[in-house]
Amino acid sequence: MSTGEPHSRIPAYPGVERFVDAFDKLVVQPRRSRSRVPVVLLSEPGSGQAGRRIVAGLRSRLRGRERGLAPHAWLPDAPADPAEAPLNLFEQITYQLDATMPPGTGRLRLPSYRLLRAVVTAPAAGGLMERRPGELRDHCYAEHREVSALARGLWWLGGRDQANGGTLLELLWNFIAGPLFQRLPRALYGRRAGRRMLGRGRGGGRRWYAEWVRQQQGTPPTDFFRSALDLVDSGSDGDPEQLDRILVHALLADLEAAARKRLFNPWRRRRVSRFVLLVEEAGPAESRVQRFLRELRSAMEDLRCTSVVAVAAGVRTLASRIPDIEVPGLSAAGADLANIAQRGTPPGRPSGMVVPVAEGPEDDQAATYWLGRWPTLAPPAMRWGPGAEVVGVLGAGVLALVLTGGLVAGVPFSADGPDPCLGSTFLGTDGQCVGVAEGAASFGAADSDRAVRDVLQRIERQNEQVEKELSGRRDDDPRPRARTVVYFGALSGGKDAEDPVRGGTLAELRGIALAQAYVNGQALGSGERVPLRVLAANAGDRFKDAPAVARRIVELADKDSSIVGVVGFGQSRRNTYEAIGIFDDAGLPMVGTSGTADELLRQGGHYYQTAPTDTRAGQVMAAFAEHAPMVDGKSAVRVRLIADPSDAYSASLATAFRTAYGDERTGMLLYTPTDAPEPSPMPGGPAGSSVATVDDLAREVCRAVAEEPRTAVVWAGRGSQFQLFLGELTRDARDCPEVSVLGGDDVTNALTEERRPWEVFAGLTLYYVSHGRAPVLAGASGEAAAFLSEYDRTYAKDHGTRTGAMRQDAHVALAWDAMRYLAEGVDQAWRGTGGHDERLDRGLLQAVLYQGLGGGGFDGATGRIDAHGASGGGRLTEKKLIAVERGGAKGSQTVLLCGTVARGDVRGAWGPEKHPCP
Repeated sequence: MSTGEPHSRIPAYPGVERFVDAFDKLVVQPRRSRSRVPVVLLSEPGSGQAGRRIVAGLRSRLRGRERGLAPHAWLPDAPADPAEAPLNLFEQITYQLDATMPPGTGRLRLPSYRLLRAVVTAPAAGGLMERRPGELRDHCYAEHREVSALARGLWWLGGRDQANGGTLLELLWNFIAGPLFQRLPRALYGRRAGRRMLGRGRGGGRRWYAEWVRQQQGTPPTDFFRSALDLVDSGSDGDPEQLDRILVHALLADLEAAARKRLFNPWRRRRVSRFVLLVEEAGPAESRVQRFLRELRSAMEDLRCTSVVAVAAGVRTLASRIPDIEVPGLSAAGADLANIAQRGTPPGRPSGMVVPVAEGPEDDQAATYWLGRWPTLAPPAMRWGPGAEVVGVLGAGVLALVLTGGLVAGVPFSADGPDPCLGSTFLGTDGQCVGVAEGAASFGAADSDRAVRDVLQRIERQNEQVEKELSGRRDDDPRPRARTVVYFGALSGGKDAEDPVRGGTLAELRGIALAQAYVNGQALGSGERVPLRVLAANAGDRFKDAPAVARRIVELADKDSSIVGVVGFGQSRRNTYEAIGIFDDAGLPMVGTSGTADELLRQGGHYYQTAPTDTRAGQVMAAFAEHAPMVDGKSAVRVRLIADPSDAYSASLATAFRTAYGDERTGMLLYTPTDAPEPSPMPGGPAGSSVATVDDLAREVCRAVAEEPRTAVVWAGRGSQFQLFLGELTRDARDCPEVSVLGGDDVTNALTEERRPWEVFAGLTLYYVSHGRAPVLAGASGEAAAFLSEYDRTYAKDHGTRTGAMRQDAHVALAWDAMRYLAEGVDQAWRGTGGHDERLDRGLLQAVLYQGLGGGGFDGATGRIDAHGASGGGRLTEKKLIAVERGGAKGSQTVLLCGTVARGDVRGAWGPEKHPCP
């Protein structure tokens, strides 16, 4: 393919349009939403040309038709010569990046790379060791003058001395002006270069050099030029990997700085595209280019570089020195890259993505049509040019000075910018505010959903009501003072997430708010119970920031003795486990809401669980799949079990189901979403056939159902992925027009989406586990009736809306029960003080919960809560009520109910045939 070939000539392999679309999004992605992008390695067997054609097409796409659309460098196929001069490759890259800068974006200045280039090319200095750093600085400044017109002009003004062939007049002028125009600028250059490279000035982001020297020499550098002498000696015959490493770091640090806009630099603001590196042929494992790619990948991860996208073709012999992300093809790679563009790259993910590209017929009509419609990259256009912006900024500055002069009568203002996260919150992994807050104000991203904001504001008003009621009491008033409970949940859905919260958090918040109002109504009315304040703690999207937020809560509890416990932990994840360990070490009692993994209870003796464990849920699901007429009025003969091996909840539930149902009839399909917060498999997790994408998962399920119509699907994954699966299933509906699914309790999160599951896939028969459906229990449990009364009074307006389904959602009722559990423990601990309110703290509450609540528990909205404590048999309810519901457009129907509904009311059988409960 020639370099001027139009983009429409990119080979139309299957999935190429998806890959190119994701590539486009990454190149023109806005600065603030960028994250590190793995280096894409197009692997092909033999001497295939498919990868080369794709990379050449991407280059044509970046070049555009009339002008460059994004800065890029192209490394053509070259002989694999590891001994090639190290700087040749870098000079080629930097020249092309500078030459392809789009109009209006200014010159590409690379100060760190130019400095280290000068160091590497310096001649071996002679003379005393004390003089060598100064000689190296002088050489670097001489190289700097070659690219800096100002430095070159100042040096010319300084004149020439006699050693450089100057006349007597020039010698006299040099004697007078040399110190001012030559030696002073050179000294300032050396000082600035040293401060930049050692991270002591405005270039503090370049501390990587000091860290690199510390690793090489064992001590941090105190002077740049003295430490750089090692590079002078190793520039020609030293370790080539070390030389590449320092040059790649310098180049990436400069590119990262060049992509960062400056307030008074309109050219910088027009750099809206990432820098792109394209490699036509990576070569064998020890080739020059592949050595560069290895160092590039490591440096991008070390520096968290977000301004570079790299695609390399011709990868046949991969060096096994760095772990890779392996995807099955271009379509999967495009899906993964599109997900990175939307949600970012999770920390710790490998820095390279291997994509197999095989030769084949170029007959993908969809790809051909798409590539024909979008022949070139389309970067966002600027309305003003740099010159017009300079004029506009100057005019605005003059106007601002005039207005400031008129207002100087003095409104004080702070030079510091507004803090995006107020109170004790801080920016988390996804750029959202995480931590602890009084109400909705400190969670800037969480309040984008009105329903979430309304609940947080309700809790805030209830806190204020408690403070108002207690503020008028005398110091000797015998009634208890308020105590504080922290709700620990995922109050943000990640940057650019469609749903502000995930995993039943909104439902749990409602249950917490309702229970707080109910508890405080009794406490403030009688004076014999302890009123409770609630602080909301955002642990981040899917508990990504749970450990850091847990530490903040512990610090806050050490300062505020009124904090007695934590409630929440609604998602079983590895970060949740770590957070529980932190709370346990601090002695903070915890009551779980909808977390179900058996491992939760093993994290510490201060954690108490209200929901059934995954082992119990898996046994109930296995019994239901064994006996229930799930498929066309008959029981299933085979099961396809879908699980995410990286997710603690999914792995736990799938393992429990397969253990109870049997291996011989259970086919396991393992799927991990590309945006999984913890992508590595769980230790000891389930084993099975792995699929790379959700559309592959749908095809496997359809194939199984087509082969055996009495195959049931058991969904042990997260509810957030269930709708995507059903959407892909719809596309293959010809092979499987009807599918019966039994889902775990997390599937209930999909029931409050805009489109219900059966609306996404019309042939769906859905059964799902519920951990407490209060409407079914209202006639047998007074607590369930009280819960429903509070819910209907507060959220009556929700009937008929998306959130109206939450009335039957177990997350709400479980949060109610968890809050009531903790409140009951606080009340009993206060009564145990004999009226000495100051003795009531988290230690006393832990003692009460550990010994067990008086009466052995209470009837909750989700069934009987057996709170005998650790000394009475455990920190959970052994026979906790569990249900299986059949969902549909006309509402849910309970088809299985096992466990203890209330004191003396135990359901031991289910179904018309009275099958025994597990």
